[in-house]
Amino acid sequence: MTRHVVAIADLADEEIEEIFRRTERMEKALAAGETLGDAGGRIMATLFYEPSTRTRLSFEAAMWRLGGAVISAPDMKSSSAAKGETLADTMKVVSSYADLLVVRHFWDGAARVAAESASVPVINAGDGSHEHPTQTLCDLYTLRRAKGTLKGLTIAVGGDLKYGRTVHSLVRALARFGANIVVVPVRGMEFPAWLLQQLADEYDYQPTVARPDDLRALARDVHALYLTPAKPHQLTLFTDAEFDLEERLAHAEPITLDALYMTRQQRERQEATDDGVEYLKVDTDTFQDPSMRHTLLMHPLPRTGEIAAALDRDPRAIYFQQAAYGVPVRMALVAFLLEHHAAGARASQAVARGDGTIRIGPRCTNPNCITRREDVTSDTRFRLHRERAGAGHLVCLYCDHESRILVIGNRKSRHFHVYDEPMYGYLDGWLRDSALVIFDSVKQAEEAGYKPYKLGPQKAIMNAEEIDHSLDALTDAILADTPELNELVIIGIKTAGAYIAHRLTERIRDKRGAEVDFGVVDVHGGADGIRRWPGQADAEPVEVADRSIVLVDDVINSGWTVKDALAAIWRAGRPRAARLAVLIDRGHRQLPIKPTYVGKHLPTAAHERVRVRLRELDREHKDTVVIYSYVDPEA
Repeated sequence: MTRHVVAIADLADEEIEEIFRRTERMEKALAAGETLGDAGGRIMATLFYEPSTRTRLSFEAAMWRLGGAVISAPDMKSSSAAKGETLADTMKVVSSYADLLVVRHFWDGAARVAAESASVPVINAGDGSHEHPTQTLCDLYTLRRAKGTLKGLTIAVGGDLKYGRTVHSLVRALARFGANIVVVPVRGMEFPAWLLQQLADEYDYQPTVARPDDLRALARDVHALYLTPAKPHQLTLFTDAEFDLEERLAHAEPITLDALYMTRQQRERQEATDDGVEYLKVDTDTFQDPSMRHTLLMHPLPRTGEIAAALDRDPRAIYFQQAAYGVPVRMALVAFLLEHHAAGARASQAVARGDGTIRIGPRCTNPNCITRREDVTSDTRFRLHRERAGAGHLVCLYCDHESRILVIGNRKSRHFHVYDEPMYGYLDGWLRDSALVIFDSVKQAEEAGYKPYKLGPQKAIMNAEEIDHSLDALTDAILADTPELNELVIIGIKTAGAYIAHRLTERIRDKRGAEVDFGVVDVHGGADGIRRWPGQADAEPVEVADRSIVLVDDVINSGWTVKDALAAIWRAGRPRAARLAVLIDRGHRQLPIKPTYVGKHLPTAAHERVRVRLRELDREHKDTVVIYSYVDPEA
């Protein structure tokens, strides 16, 4: 099986160490003017669908210095791609011309398609906003040369963390090697949810988030941030206890910031709404703070104004050395891959990504995923997220974005059902039996000729009057715990939770005569961050840092939805306190979450389902809560 480097996870830790040992040998050979023959008689093809200077030239220089040759297509817009040729077809053809392909593409997941299609090793030189593994090798090597180790370092990454592919690969590697990561995003350019979820699932890791108004205060902010829980998704926050960062900061031990890794604004990938955002900038004043006297300044380049040119003379600014390491590092990687390919080595996935795959599934929710742009050669597009499967989560095998399972069907019985946790046992069994089909919607299932499974009897357990009474009680309990309303933020989980949260804010206004800050978090629709209520779209973004948060949902079951919502809140800023309010607690928790406020405790069986019907969502019905069960699909 051909060996590829599509993601940084394709290289095990010991393999990265081997590449670094080779890099040291390459450096010495280059310094001595030695001729190397590691790639003698071999040809590299570089195919770049996006502009590149450092990456393409360093790869080509690396191949020449290894004694090989290069054929290059630096502008694929003038190739057969302009005629409509697919990426897969291009890779199949060019594989017969070269021994190694280096590919850069503007679509997320394109490198995976290239690797599936090529018969020779493929190196990902950047695919959309997904990953850039070879830049990460350069970054890690630079840090190790400068600091002697990676374990225990504290690295801050700042700037455009949403679209910047270099940092997406970098933080994965830093987590693996035991570094501490502090993220300093520009507002609206935070790490995407899929990446943070991957860090939590694969490495049990959650970066620290800093939002300093002045970068000079970053190192001091790190002292405080590391005093808070290591995992923002720790759900012990849902208690009566609050935490005072200022008091705890007074007893903090100083933490050294070893490096600040800045990135440029990825304007070519950003939405129009990102224009005009105030971007982070580093200048000589930034590095005058004594706490940063040993802090290295790094950048993958090119820079576009985020680092002042005056810093080029500062010995702590090592971004040009970082770029210079690109040639020996890529020489080492090329030699490593060619050697393993010649030996017939099997590809090794260094980090396990799960053992379940979906062969017929919905479209990826990422609009820039290649699976939405081209027909991929493999029909395996998703893996079932084993740790979160009960909550119905799929992960795209090409771009790593998560999707929620909405409708599942059985290929053999030709029936479908809207998915929720009681259906997980069937989902898992059908998956093993190759009978599972996943649809985007009920309409899609019906158009495919599938019929719905029947539901068991429904029983109303709360009427509109009882729901109103519970909402009044929730409002009173929240007010009793919130003496200062200006510090309160109500955040509803879309969809039903958001409408309940909106009703709570209206009740607070009626009781206290004051407006309460209100936002919505969407944990299933692929949107990152906390959004305003549709009627408040023109208002300022919701501020959660150092404020008291009440998270609201309609029904709590396993706890996964609440966990995801809380993680989104912590990405937006660190609240002083976080509480949870739910209309219904039906039990069957998979995570240790205890709601602070509950409208009604409702013991249920595992196969039963609770649905909250609200007039805002179903105008033909009054508010009601119903409980029902499934008719066994296997019966």
